[in-house]
Amino acid sequence: MVVKIITLTLLLTNLLSYSQTSLKDSLFSEAIHANIKTYKLAANNAYLNYNLNGGDTLFDQFVESNLVNTYLDNFKAKNAHGALITINEYFKRPVILVTYASWCIRNNQEIASLNELAKTYHQEIDFVVVYWDNKNTTRKKAKTHNKYINVLYIDERENIFSSEIKNMKHALGLSLVYYINSGDKIIAIKKNDNSIFKTKNSFKTGYVQNNSEFINGLNSLLILESNSNNLIVLD
Repeated sequence: MVVKIITLTLLLTNLLSYSQTSLKDSLFSEAIHANIKTYKLAANNAYLNYNLNGGDTLFDQFVESNLVNTYLDNFKAKNAHGALITINEYFKRPVILVTYASWCIRNNQEIASLNELAKTYHQEIDFVVVYWDNKNTTRKKAKTHNKYINVLYIDERENIFSSEIKNMKHALGLSLVYYINSGDKIIAIKKNDNSIFKTKNSFKTGYVQNNSEFINGLNSLLILESNSNNLIVLD
């Protein structure tokens, strides 16, 4: 056990030291490419040693040190009708970008929370959900989202997408929430994981947990866009 803790501590120290070479104000893909190997080594060690909290800490530190304040690449995806959309050009407002794999079962609290927030704040924020899947599956999944959420998909089998898109999926994970300002700058990336979204509590409790997580990011975007008078407060 002592060896495991020392190993994780050393890897975390190396990660923090290595992150000093991060590429702030550069492209997201460049920052990923420069730093992902060190992060993966440390994270894999944590999870192999069943240190889930340590793995989550490494993720948060990696994102904060290396990816926050980078700019989203020329990100392309298709809508439910198969039309190719460049997110940076199509959406002019701040964006909440949620990535899913269709086979990951989402709970009702999460979908309800996202739908309600999109209905209320769609004039200030663009809500985008991207499925790592094909057109047919995405069209079925789109029915669970309301009209204020833009549902897109990326089917890697079509082989038309650039490497930064693959890095977004394979380097960081399937289910994430990206908070992006109107200038395409990433201000936060949060894990869309069991600790927040797959609660065993009541629907009301789960709904509040989901709302709280999304609203923190929403408020950050509103502040950056000088819309502080519209900040959201949980009841």
